[in-house]
Amino acid sequence: MRIERHQVDGAAVSAALEDFENRFGGQVRTMSRGGRMATYEWQLLSEELLDHLGALSVGAPALDTPEAEACLKDAAAAAAGAVAYAAYNTYDSFHIFLDHVNFGMSYRPGGERDELDGVTPTEWNNAFCLAILADTVPANGEAFHFARQEWEENAPGNPAMELVKGFMAQVVGDTGDEDEEYPASARAKLAAIDAGLERMRVRAGEGEDGLLGRGDAMGLRVLRALAAGDREAFDTELAALLLHHSAQPGPVTRPRSLLPLLPLALAALAYRTHGWTPAVDTDYLPRTLVTGFGTA
Repeated sequence: MRIERHQVDGAAVSAALEDFENRFGGQVRTMSRGGRMATYEWQLLSEELLDHLGALSVGAPALDTPEAEACLKDAAAAAAGAVAYAAYNTYDSFHIFLDHVNFGMSYRPGGERDELDGVTPTEWNNAFCLAILADTVPANGEAFHFARQEWEENAPGNPAMELVKGFMAQVVGDTGDEDEEYPASARAKLAAIDAGLERMRVRAGEGEDGLLGRGDAMGLRVLRALAAGDREAFDTELAALLLHHSAQPGPVTRPRSLLPLLPLALAALAYRTHGWTPAVDTDYLPRTLVTGFGTA
């Protein structure tokens, strides 16, 4: 099956490529002079790097270049930095560093916490997907654990929140059940994902139209197939998720949309845990992002 990528405005692609090293370095320096960089700034830097990576993929769909690898690593580091800020700011010391521009910032406990210091479930999921692709989940696992605590038990059946719980169960081995052994068994992981899917079905049945057709809900079904070792269901659900992403409304101006993080991370998990190569043929899934740089 072939799925074509949606079109992105050519001027936006050119702008994301033009003089990127100097432009991005200048952006980092400007932000750092403004004082303590917080969640928003680190997320913005991650998005800038992803726009550049998406623009690179237009000319090099496999993204098998050192520049692409460096860009992915720092996009993941910046997104994880935002998660670390949400988890630790005012509570503990931590450090965020971007190799691409040889820049870092250290934080110490103290001060007052702002309500904007946290991350949303969608932002958490995007950062976690990047950590999967860059193979940095183990290094950032504690931050991901603590950053979700402010909202984890809110609004059961919310697709983004249920995907957070599914990722934590399947990838980290944390089902949220204190009575379960850690890391969780394959059966316990699957049960945790099924429980999330059931909470979504209940919420959808209470009148929330379209809930089960959201990208996060579809992604949880892909993750369920992966947890169950069901290759056929995984291929079917991943293709449906990619088709959902390809149906972009209106003109698209952000090159990062060419690299959908959720299907990419799920394809990478399937390849790196089961050796499954994507059944769908599409430039949405660059080979090196799925297999990992230096492993293909």
